[in-house]
Formats: sequence, C-alpha cells, structure tokens
Amino acid sequence: MRAILAAAAALLLLLPLPAAAQQVLRLVTGELPPYAFHVPPPTVAEQGEPQGLVWEVVREVARRIGHPQTVEFMPWPRAQELALTRPNIGILALTRSPEREAHYAWVFNVVTDDLVLVGGAGVDVSSLEKVRERPTGVLLRSGAEQLLREQGFTRILPAPEEWINAQRLRDRLIDAWLAPRLMVLHAVREVGGDVATLAIGAVVRRSEIWFAASRDLPEAEILRWRRGFDEVRADGTYDRILAHYTRLRPAPVPDAARRQPIPWVN
Repeated sequence: MRAILAAAAALLLLLPLPAAAQQVLRLVTGELPPYAFHVPPPTVAEQGEPQGLVWEVVREVARRIGHPQTVEFMPWPRAQELALTRPNIGILALTRSPEREAHYAWVFNVVTDDLVLVGGAGVDVSSLEKVRERPTGVLLRSGAEQLLREQGFTRILPAPEEWINAQRLRDRLIDAWLAPRLMVLHAVREVGGDVATLAIGAVVRRSEIWFAASRDLPEAEILRWRRGFDEVRADGTYDRILAHYTRLRPAPVPDAARRQPIPWVN
C-alpha cells in the first residue's frame, strides 16, 4: 500500500498545476526595436501597432502554456523597476549581464546579439578605451549604460529610444554609440541612414536578450515557460519569427518628429 501511495504522489508531481496555483506573470517591456516596439513609435504617434522579435516569441509561448498574452509597454526604466521590486513580473527583452545576474530570474534566451561600439566619422571605435573621453550614446537604463558607468565613462548621454542615438550620431552630437547590433541596424534605418556606411568597431561582449522575471519566480514556473519555448523552437515557429525580423525594413521616423528637440538625460 505504501508503494502504491508513493507512486501516486510521484505521479501528481508530474501533472500540470491547476490554473489557480500557477503564477500569473504580468508581462512588461519598453520600446526596444526590433525586440519589442510600436509602429509608429510613441515619440511620433499616440497609438501604434505592437510587434517585435521578443514580443512575438514570448506571446506565442504564453499562448501555448495557457498564459494571458497581454504585454504592457511602458518606459523602460519603469519596466525594470517593477521586475526588480515586485513579484510575478515577466520582463521583455532584458540583456543578461554580470551586473544584472543576481537581480532577476532568467527564464529563456530569445536571441543572442553582439554589443557593438559604433563611431561617427573619423572616430576610432576599435576599443572602449579609445572613446572614454568622448560623448557616447546609450539607451537609458540599459546594460550598455551600466557597463560604461562601471568603466568610468563621464560623458555618457542616454536616450529614451535608440533611434535618437542614431540621429544624434548623424548630427555629430555624439561621437560614439554602444548598443546591440540588431538595435543599431534598426535604429539607423528608422532615421533614413545607410547601414552599409556604419563604422562598427569593437564587439564589446555578446549580448544575450532574455525573457526574465522577478527574482523569486518559482523554479516550476520557470520550467513551464522553458518547455513552451522549446516547443516554439522545435516546430519551426521561432525560426520563422527570427527570419521576419532580421529582414525587416522599418518605416522611417517622420522628419517632423526628428526635428523636435529631445531633452538630454544625464
């Protein structure tokens, strides 16, 4: 009888949790093209169509595991603050870095990019040391910003969206720009630039773009999401989404919006 009861208990552990017992993550993100973004962007329109490589992958995983697919867009610093300070927050698309490692539960790696240093005309971007004293653009509250601050950079100029860094580089308001390669290419196209003329220098480090969550997310819930992601990869859905966004040619940010002054953030 004991053996039967033990076997029954083990079987119950393998069954999926009832919906009421599962964690219902609140999914949040910022404007992070091509990972998660609106067309047109909120800086130029009140409404837009949400899309993005990470946005689509996470929503597809959510659908398969029976989780609500709603993703809330908000300022990127706010999304990070929620994931750091509140339980049951899922955050798209967070770069996994040594500086962030202990602060989040890392659920699955959606895509791996390169964190690259981009330079203006005549600027040596072969290493971070070469631009340490130059004005350098980054995304506000990003892993790139944190890295430069830890490296002792004093002329860091954060922007709320990467297309602003692309525009500032074209206008020579910054000399260098540190960002993941896919974000650089998308942002340059948004401001009508030619990616073939970009001066891309050092690959500072690999940039893993993750779906992460509040640090105390139970391991069983992490595994549930990972199994859903494995399904998305196994049947070819992931490859189709990735191919779409690597070929994407974004609509340019309207000239009128690009001429509006964007406040500097220190």
